[in-house]
Amino acid sequence: MTMTNVAPRGDTVLRSVLHLADLAPHAGGYQWRLTDGAAHLHLDTPDSSSNVLLGVGAVLHHLRVALAAAGWGALIARGTTPSDPTHVASIRAIRQQPTPEQVAMAAAISIRSGDDADYSEAAVPWTVLHRLALQARAEGAELHLVLDHETRLKMLRRTRSLRNAGVLAVIGANDVMAAGAALSAVLLMGTVWGLLGYQLPVRPPLAQAVVGPDLTPHVVLRLGYPRT
Repeated sequence: MTMTNVAPRGDTVLRSVLHLADLAPHAGGYQWRLTDGAAHLHLDTPDSSSNVLLGVGAVLHHLRVALAAAGWGALIARGTTPSDPTHVASIRAIRQQPTPEQVAMAAAISIRSGDDADYSEAAVPWTVLHRLALQARAEGAELHLVLDHETRLKMLRRTRSLRNAGVLAVIGANDVMAAGAALSAVLLMGTVWGLLGYQLPVRPPLAQAVVGPDLTPHVVLRLGYPRT
């Protein structure tokens, strides 16, 4: 009996990584359907909230990263169809070599922590924050740091800790699913760099002032190193 190398089919690979996609931060309200060799993402209702769409964007990014680490790329076609307004995206797997960055981000999917922790006093280097900003920009969004002290205090007023709150940042975008993809990218790359990340409530007047008039604020994040 001889052994042969059999390459898995794209739909088989998709099925094997969907559980990793579902580890993205999301509010539910969606479901997967595997047909015609593709994974189809559907909303539970065609008029889903922006919070659901934000999570769907994060789920799609997690899926892309998981596929890349398995040696596959993702062909994603977004949009509804006349016959099904709940259809959000179709994803097909194609052979593609991953980058070291994608492999590292995929490994971060299973270990990422979203606890509302009291962070250490260690400052997050600007070089790391710049890398996170580049990740957000690659997804069609912008990561803005909250530098004004009074704005920080107002954003943190309902959290457990003000002393060791870490870095505050706002993700702004003109497309809510792009903001969700940026959220996923920032959290995964932050995990690669040893950071914790936690979502805070978005208070529109405060967050809007941070991102400026040309973008919509969709995410407020606390980022920092864990206590050791």
